[in-house]
Amino acid sequence: MNFLAYQLAWFAVILGAANGLAWAGAMVALLVAAAHAIRHRRAVEFKFMGLAALIGALVDSTLALTGQVKFAAAWPEDLAPYWMLSLWIAFATTLNHSLRWLMHRPVAAAFAGAVGGPLAYVAGARLGALDIVAPATTLPLIALLWTPAMIALSMIVLRTSMLPEAGRLPA
Repeated sequence: MNFLAYQLAWFAVILGAANGLAWAGAMVALLVAAAHAIRHRRAVEFKFMGLAALIGALVDSTLALTGQVKFAAAWPEDLAPYWMLSLWIAFATTLNHSLRWLMHRPVAAAFAGAVGGPLAYVAGARLGALDIVAPATTLPLIALLWTPAMIALSMIVLRTSMLPEAGRLPA
């Protein structure tokens, strides 16, 4: 269910941005995150959302600042758009749930970031939410940014799952 909710958020955000309704897609993503937070009621989930938004702001602002990615509905153009940040927040809901198995394997998380990050941006570009200016240089840059992002998220999940108050899921 967690994975499906995130997929709903992803498509809503990407298609919303591509069709001039970025605010609507962002609202869907934030509703998915809010429903997740209400369901799980653990402080650690909010921490994941905040940290993922911060990491996402760094990753996507880097892509925008370097001119490698042109996001639809972006203002200002040299920063990560709000709708992308809402997507990172929705992504955070998967970290200790549908992606928990991956987060407990930092090397696999790094590989998933290196491969999955660029694939997600290519899919977003094909749906019209962004333009990848020079794929030959941009896609490796996305992989380079997503690899440490996934390692950082993995390490955060690992660290918090060792705490008794983290409300770990059963193994």
